[in-house]
Amino acid sequence: MKAMWNERYQQDIYQYGINPNDFMAEQIPQLPIGRILFPGAGEGRDAVFAAKLGFEVHAFDLSEQGQAKALKLASQEKTRIHFKVADATLVKFPLASFDVIALTYFHLPVEIRVAFYTNCISWLKPGGRILLEGFSKKQLGLSSGGPKNSDWLFSTKELEIEFPGLTILLNEEKQRILEEGPLHQGLAEVVQFIAQK
Repeated sequence: MKAMWNERYQQDIYQYGINPNDFMAEQIPQLPIGRILFPGAGEGRDAVFAAKLGFEVHAFDLSEQGQAKALKLASQEKTRIHFKVADATLVKFPLASFDVIALTYFHLPVEIRVAFYTNCISWLKPGGRILLEGFSKKQLGLSSGGPKNSDWLFSTKELEIEFPGLTILLNEEKQRILEEGPLHQGLAEVVQFIAQK
């Protein structure tokens, strides 16, 4: 998996663009400035966006190439992010240390995902929020991106179960057009989810 992402990100072009995801660009500016975590941050587009707003940004990704491009983008935008290379199954952060955890198209196999989400909940401060956008199970067959395995894709019912104890503020499936670099283009079926601790 690491080799695949390193190969994908080693090209000069930003595979998902340098502009933030639309959902994150809409939601993050509405939140109080604080500490935010971007798991699976890729080439850093959302992390850099949040840093420019004044957030203390922490991010991780499996790919060293992704990290290098994220730090390069932050430098170009004259801002700073804390970005480490780490695996979602092993990464650790202090309890109750983030105001926001933002998950943008971070798809994991279900057995890893459930354990990782449990960790995310523990890393959130009371009142903190999870923001998530990813491909829904209806995405299969569309060419705009995403895993080709249904188990890796999202459903609103599964997200309700996988983030227990949080107050769900938004949980909906929708169609939208993606224009996010060469790898996310065209009609997409997504889930948008917000929950508060």
